Amino acid sequence: MIDDLQPEKVRRRVTGNWGRSLTVHQSTASTMDDASAAAADGANDGHVVLADQQTRGRGAHGRQWLSPPGSDLYFSVITRPAVEPASTALITLATGLGVRDAVAALLPGRSVLVKWPNDIWIERHKCAGVLVESRTVGMRIDSVIIGVGLNVNRVQWPPELRGAATSLRAERSEQEPFDRVEVLATLLSNMERWVNRFVKDGASVVVDALRPSLALVGERVRWEDGDGVFDGIDPDGAARIRTHSGVVSLHAAHIESVDH
Repeated sequence: MIDDLQPEKVRRRVTGNWGRSLTVHQSTASTMDDASAAAADGANDGHVVLADQQTRGRGAHGRQWLSPPGSDLYFSVITRPAVEPASTALITLATGLGVRDAVAALLPGRSVLVKWPNDIWIERHKCAGVLVESRTVGMRIDSVIIGVGLNVNRVQWPPELRGAATSLRAERSEQEPFDRVEVLATLLSNMERWVNRFVKDGASVVVDALRPSLALVGERVRWEDGDGVFDGIDPDGAARIRTHSGVVSLHAAHIESVDH
């Protein structure tokens, strides 16, 4: 068992429902796959699957999430919200807002933004990603699996990530390592708060809170099918892009700055 990620240590630190039920793996292929299987077997709302290492960790759009052992956090949460199946995108935004708030609390004074729809940036460097998948039964959601990868104590990067990725420790002036259980408890608390607020109060609460913390607003961006100026998000959480032919609303896409 990993010394600093023992289940009893996590349970003592969590303040809400998420994380009170917990499975910790030394190594696994993907916490998303493990959590999906646990959800199908009836795991509790708020159950967390955590791993010290993933061998086939994945992010959005099928991208790989590099998951070395001993430094970072890779986990998935099972939740069973009473929402419509079309709400997955807004749960992604609510989760991203929670991760942003947690990172900002852990790194006071730093600029922490959400790059629509599912990345967290510190000073324009990616530190975390969110992946949300839902399981439906008929016309209702049976469970939502929320996956988060957060670079906590990593300070060295493969060549393809240098200059693009960062971690909490790398952004700390003295570069002292973080307590991963403290970071996890802060993440779970903020994520649970924002997902619950979305379920209770609707999309506008999340969208209004997210707008001041969006990256790339007013900048020229490109996505799979075009380019334009990122103009923020619509009331339903879709990205608004101003193009030569008018405003385009993107509900699912990967946007990136044209200048970076």
